[in-house]
Amino acid sequence: MDSSLAIKATNLSKKYRLGTIGMSSLREDLSRWWKRKDTHELDIKKEKTSGIEQSRMINNSEFWALHNLNLQIPKGEVVGLIGGNGSGKSTLLKILSRITEPSSGKVKVRGKVASLLEVGTGFHPELTGRENIYINGAILGMTRREVTAKFDEIVEFAGIPDFIDTPIKRYSSGMTVRLGFAVAAHLDPDILIVDEVLAVGDAAFQKKCLGKMEDISNDGKTIIFVSHQMPMIEKLCKDTLLLKDGIIQNFGKTKDIVNLYLKSSNPFCKDEHTVKWLDRKGSGDITLSKIKINSTELGESSNVKLGDKISFFLYFICKNKNLNPNEISFRFAVNNEQQMRVTTLDSRSTNFIIKPSSAFIIKVNINKVSFPVGRYYITSFIGNEENPYDWITNAIFFNVIPGDFYKTGRMQDMSPGEILIDHEMNLLHV
Repeated sequence: MDSSLAIKATNLSKKYRLGTIGMSSLREDLSRWWKRKDTHELDIKKEKTSGIEQSRMINNSEFWALHNLNLQIPKGEVVGLIGGNGSGKSTLLKILSRITEPSSGKVKVRGKVASLLEVGTGFHPELTGRENIYINGAILGMTRREVTAKFDEIVEFAGIPDFIDTPIKRYSSGMTVRLGFAVAAHLDPDILIVDEVLAVGDAAFQKKCLGKMEDISNDGKTIIFVSHQMPMIEKLCKDTLLLKDGIIQNFGKTKDIVNLYLKSSNPFCKDEHTVKWLDRKGSGDITLSKIKINSTELGESSNVKLGDKISFFLYFICKNKNLNPNEISFRFAVNNEQQMRVTTLDSRSTNFIIKPSSAFIIKVNINKVSFPVGRYYITSFIGNEENPYDWITNAIFFNVIPGDFYKTGRMQDMSPGEILIDHEMNLLHV
């Protein structure tokens, strides 16, 4: 094997037999085995399911959590792993961590592996944080001497020195995350596998963890990082793997893969945004025919990242070219899901003149989206003062999804009704 190779997986597949929940008795297992021996029943079953791909059947058959994965991760790479729920991310990490054996294929791992998949695994609720550090360290492969040498660093990193002799059962979930990650981070592994554990920690701890993982990667170690927080993936990972239905959908530069994932999770629906609106008011001298949404990061999509630039293209048809440009006004309003007005943009406040022609487009730019995460609806009004030519309420919707507004590598927490402001802070010395 090439000395630079950290992980290599070939023809990796994992299947599960579904249809029974929980543990089964030997009698039940023998009964199911005997039924499968009945060739007549199997022939009937094959005939009924001849049009179904057998490897993806889930009714009393087999489900492939992973199927024919081939990948290799070189030493020193920080690779992200993203995908929807049920795409196979956790199964892949368990196989790479040697927790689960693949149904077929093989995995070659070169180096010491530390995996943080289930936070608190091995923690005993009745034992103290101090005692659990030694237990968890032993589970991860550390000797008692190694744990003792790094004990103070682990406690300092976790930030819970006042509670180190308190039983784990009295810890909050965030404190447990801190302690679990602190132990794993000080294992000094060649390969660190992390699965969505930082979502529970607070902002300060997330920043500390990112810094620690960056230090590990700078030392030439390999990191595989799973998270639904896309800004964190973009901040930490150079390349990212996108899984869908147990298959590698794409692999490449992180920003490209993240944008592909976000765009495909809610694609722009042309039929939904080019409808003939029935609930419209006005004389019809000018009418709205179509709206398009385009953002810098995701292109033409109903999704827009927090902090991204978004452009709305409103296509109008004018049936009366004799209208006075100075009397035409355009208003663009944004409402939230509760139909509360978020903002209104009015052409009259910016001296924006509309010269009527048979067809024209009004482009509205929001240079940095600062609305809280959620769904928003656009109302379009064009008319003469308060007399509408065409007035459409909720003409189109768009979704604001989490994004890195301040470019810090993580998503910003927002309270209901709160908005983020593009601002500057400066320290002035007296």
